[in-house]
Amino acid sequence: YITAAVLGAVTINQDRCRLIEGVVGKAVISGLAFTDVIQASGCAGADGADLALTEQVLEVNSLMVKEVICRETIFPTWMAAQGRMQRNGDIPPTFADFLLSSTAAQAGTSLENLLWQGATTTFPLGFLSNSGTIDEAGIDASACKGFIEHDTGGTAWTATTILGHMNGVFAAAQAVPGILQKPGCGFYVSYEAYSFYLQAMAAQNTGPGFNQSMEGATYLGYPVYPTPGIPNTVDVMVFTYPDNLVVGTNAYSGNEQAALIPVYQYDGSDNVKVSMDFAVGVQTAVAGDGVVGFDFT
Repeated sequence: YITAAVLGAVTINQDRCRLIEGVVGKAVISGLAFTDVIQASGCAGADGADLALTEQVLEVNSLMVKEVICRETIFPTWMAAQGRMQRNGDIPPTFADFLLSSTAAQAGTSLENLLWQGATTTFPLGFLSNSGTIDEAGIDASACKGFIEHDTGGTAWTATTILGHMNGVFAAAQAVPGILQKPGCGFYVSYEAYSFYLQAMAAQNTGPGFNQSMEGATYLGYPVYPTPGIPNTVDVMVFTYPDNLVVGTNAYSGNEQAALIPVYQYDGSDNVKVSMDFAVGVQTAVAGDGVVGFDFT
């Protein structure tokens, strides 16, 4: 159920990031950085020192789910569907599975928001903020703080302006060596910005029109990812590749747990408790491999 909670985040279950499991405390993400290794031919040549090791540290945050659920609100309907109405004794295994999986699904939805927006104490490093608020200060303290900043101005994005903003972000990305050849490299946008893009494409007569699916759109062949963790209330987009957005979790480390506690057996109530303990964190693999489009004025 911990795995289900983590995989409930769309950015993770759609393979729009790199997932590292079994992280205890922190993990070091190592990479190689080259400068230009080609020089003019000569009899001796000049020895170069063009290779450097880069390191990014990912720290996981201890998280928990503690939910009290009254059986009266859900148990009779569930039991009627099973053809049995007994509410005494142990919780039926299938009902326990139902409660745990439902709670895990909601935890995944909440985790998606944390991955991108962060939270001051709970999750102090998201991809686009450290505080739960995506603004310039939050971006400057986020996991993507090393990305190129492209200023999209203060005017609200619309279907008329979205192409211009994507053009600007894409042009800025060309200054990042090799990023355009990375597998899966594309735009991470809110669902509102994604719908603006589909409308713009329909107006250009380059797509199926307004009935196009909310999945599968591309910009010059680069995927456009609708991302639930990026709120519709903020005009921001990220251009990078999935392997550069790293999510670490302590799944399979032995330090995570999920439990369903039948407290009704001990306190005379009609309650059960769902408890989950796990850890998640984010980081970028290469600090400068990306562009953030936002109103930086």
